[in-house]
Amino acid sequence: MTGVAPEVIGVTVLGLHNVAVHRLLPAPADAALNLATAAGLTAFAARDGCSRADLGIDVADARSGLRLGLGSAAVATGMVAVAAVLPASRRFFDDPRVRDVGRGEAAYHLTVRIPLATALAEELLFRGALLALFRRRRSEATAVLWSSLLFGAWHVLPTIDDYEGNPVSDVIADRSRGRRLAVLATVLSTAGAGAVFARLRLRSGSVLAAVLAHAAINVSAYLAARRAVNRNAGAG
Repeated sequence: MTGVAPEVIGVTVLGLHNVAVHRLLPAPADAALNLATAAGLTAFAARDGCSRADLGIDVADARSGLRLGLGSAAVATGMVAVAAVLPASRRFFDDPRVRDVGRGEAAYHLTVRIPLATALAEELLFRGALLALFRRRRSEATAVLWSSLLFGAWHVLPTIDDYEGNPVSDVIADRSRGRRLAVLATVLSTAGAGAVFARLRLRSGSVLAAVLAHAAINVSAYLAARRAVNRNAGAG
């Protein structure tokens, strides 16, 4: 009706949402908006003609998504665990941002924010609604490419915001150059992760596979950071 392609509307909504959660809203309102936007964009895609199967939320595909998701989650958790103990990478888990986080707040992150407000919401947004909108008018490969690149861009603002508190900030003395490289590395790595999540969702037919893999990576990384901080604090 507006003459604007639905996928363009979807991308615009995501852009405005990203600015709102990283520049306007405090926690936990930002987490609530993540879930609200995921529900709203899913409804928008359904109204545009995307079926539940197109969106990856068909109950008939849930078993396949669960099976592939659990397997992928196990692999992802193992990879994070190895990275957390290897000398070359374990120092990056000593993140001061989790140092003063109490048990109650940590429990909130592990049970609500990471699995629901992050993994579930982002997978519904990117591998559910946005991927489905792109696939209606473009090839599957193009849909995966664009949704993954946009997922990478989604992480630009949080990378800028968290750079000073991140262990990576100590690698390069020039803060400005280090921040630019951190943003580039984050965009590329998260775009790559987005492509993997998209393949899991398409292979299984269910967004649940991507949700479980995404949640496993984030939860295990958070736990590894908590462990590294506590270990180093005890050693000090």
